[in-house]
Amino acid sequence: APSGTRGDLTAAIEQLRRPPRRRGLAVVVSDFLGEPTWEATLRALSGRHELLAVEVLDPRELELPDVGTVVLADPESGRQREVVTTPLLCREFAAAAAAHRDRVAVALRRAGAAHLRLRTDSDWIADVVRFALTRKRAWSGGGR
Repeated sequence: APSGTRGDLTAAIEQLRRPPRRRGLAVVVSDFLGEPTWEATLRALSGRHELLAVEVLDPRELELPDVGTVVLADPESGRQREVVTTPLLCREFAAAAAAHRDRVAVALRRAGAAHLRLRTDSDWIADVVRFALTRKRAWSGGGR
């Protein structure tokens, strides 16, 4: 998407479906912020391909630090707003972010996608290896 505008995840996923290709693995990498308007398109994609959704999380989008007065800017619209952080606001922000993450997880599950969460403050390689090993155990019937 052009700088300063929100990308259209639904349209990007739709491009993976057209033209129809051989069955394969489709990987969608996103922060999945915003409403899950992409769910139906993702479900349609998972009907033809194995689907892996990689959710990239930045801890700064999960928790608001209690630092007093801050100016928040919306990178898409350029609008700015001055906010006074309080312990209550920080708790509410964290609760809203957790609720959104839960909605994303449910939507991805309903769409039939395997879900890998990667955090910008952790070791991505170790996270991917753990995910792959877990998936391998599940495919082979557990145990090993």
